[in-house]
Amino acid sequence: MKCNYHTHMYLCRHAEGDIVDYVKKAIELGFREIGISDHGPFQELRDRSVRMFPEEFPIYLKSLALAEEVYGKAIVIRRGLEIEFFPEHLDRYIDLHRQLDYLALGQHYVKVEGSPNGLKSVYGLNRPEDLAIYAATVVAAIESGQFKFVCHPDLMLYGYPSFDAHARAASEAIIRAAVRCDVALEINANGVRKGKRMIEGVWQYAYPRKDFWLLAKSLKARVIVSSDAHRPTELYDEAIELAYEFARSLGIVVVEALTF
Repeated sequence: MKCNYHTHMYLCRHAEGDIVDYVKKAIELGFREIGISDHGPFQELRDRSVRMFPEEFPIYLKSLALAEEVYGKAIVIRRGLEIEFFPEHLDRYIDLHRQLDYLALGQHYVKVEGSPNGLKSVYGLNRPEDLAIYAATVVAAIESGQFKFVCHPDLMLYGYPSFDAHARAASEAIIRAAVRCDVALEINANGVRKGKRMIEGVWQYAYPRKDFWLLAKSLKARVIVSSDAHRPTELYDEAIELAYEFARSLGIVVVEALTF
């Protein structure tokens, strides 16, 4: 690994370290590029998720600028955010692009009628109609042209009991949209860190899910491996090696760097 575009920092309230800590570690590891992509602020999710508050976004930008000033000659630093897609806020994504290099789609909530505040966590998608809503949301995000890659696109399967026809249809819709729009899909090392569990009689990762990625391979999706680092030591650890091993075991050729 010489590039990582999925990196968090202390403002999200579930990660350790400031941006300079990750940049210094990336330089130590010999990385060519590091993308910082903490969870983007959303007023609608203020009470639903651990992430920076909207009023903290200037702190984030200042920290990025400082890292670039001090270490910009030693490594390429990309300014990003991991953020959900809600189509009614398209102007917000366009405005963020004026201040950042990229947005990564991390769809942790989808709009499901009857859920608290109308939002349901993707960790709890357990009905076919939930998967259909998630897939439609992610496809719309990909087609919006606002996102560089899709973080853990198979996270929708975390609480779903099997890779049945509904799961396959949702997966195929996402993958085909990514191929059509030339958007990368991410094998997420943080899912590897969470370990394997018994799923359909087989010990496997809840994500990255083998069935999803076999389909991604067959449809010729562009695939990256990301650390999803929540502490500097996770920029390159055993989970990264296992994520690459997972890709190799399926015959997936991983793209090492994104183009900007």
